[in-house]
Amino acid sequence: MGNIISIENGVISGLGSGLGSGLESNSRQGGKSPLKSVMRLLLAGSLAGTLVLGGCATSGSSSSAGFSGRVSDRAVGIDFDRIKDIDEIGPVDVINRSRGNVTRTGEVYLMRGLANVFSRGIDKMARDLRESGVDAANFSYTSWKPVADDIIARAARKEVSYPVIIIGHSLGANESSKFANYLEKNKVKVALVVAFDPVETGKVGPGSPEVINYYLPKQKTDNRILANEDFRGKITNINVTVDETITHTNVEKNPEFQAATISKVMALTSKLKSDKRTRSQNDIMVEAMQK
Repeated sequence: MGNIISIENGVISGLGSGLGSGLESNSRQGGKSPLKSVMRLLLAGSLAGTLVLGGCATSGSSSSAGFSGRVSDRAVGIDFDRIKDIDEIGPVDVINRSRGNVTRTGEVYLMRGLANVFSRGIDKMARDLRESGVDAANFSYTSWKPVADDIIARAARKEVSYPVIIIGHSLGANESSKFANYLEKNKVKVALVVAFDPVETGKVGPGSPEVINYYLPKQKTDNRILANEDFRGKITNINVTVDETITHTNVEKNPEFQAATISKVMALTSKLKSDKRTRSQNDIMVEAMQK
């Protein structure tokens, strides 16, 4: 069993007493808000680039080892930032997305929740990540299975750029652990899962070394993310009700949570070498026509 950390009312449990008591002391002294203290700790861990894995430390940065850089045989390359109605993005669009502007390792999958409109923070994080050169796709939670099957097929051909990262809000947060578990069962490792207020209990297996869950406790359902018996990573469940302004429909829009999530992604990914830059077949065709 790995580390499971719970943060309730600004007090951390599941870590050494020094860190937990430090946060508790800060909240009692009327200093900066406990939630902001938590975010500084998470950001510090992100920038340090280390993950605690069953008591062993491994580097959080990732290379594109195992990624051939080979261009796929797809005929289209969908630019998500040029799609007028992002709610129409489906699994085919995700699978055939353009990678012409990707400058970093990794693949990030961000899932919206019910009706899409309540998860616009997911879309913003995806845009911000793409602007930073990250291969980030935002889509409805209903589309993850065919997207996962494509990842598995590409992994078998050594065409996946690691690390693989999964982020979700609401029903998308529900599916984030399922998405990760499905990939793990098919021998694709997931470096990070970030959930924003799932509405049911999630469980993760050994394929996800780090899980972060920002949640508002439900009355009838335990919506934390828990570990299966074979889990050896780190789960951090953060109860965000310490800030009364945070609700189910704005938790993924919180600037601090977004900043912490993006910092995590940037720490886990690394700059691609020019000869490893990922491109779709459509990118190649456009370049050829312009010559």
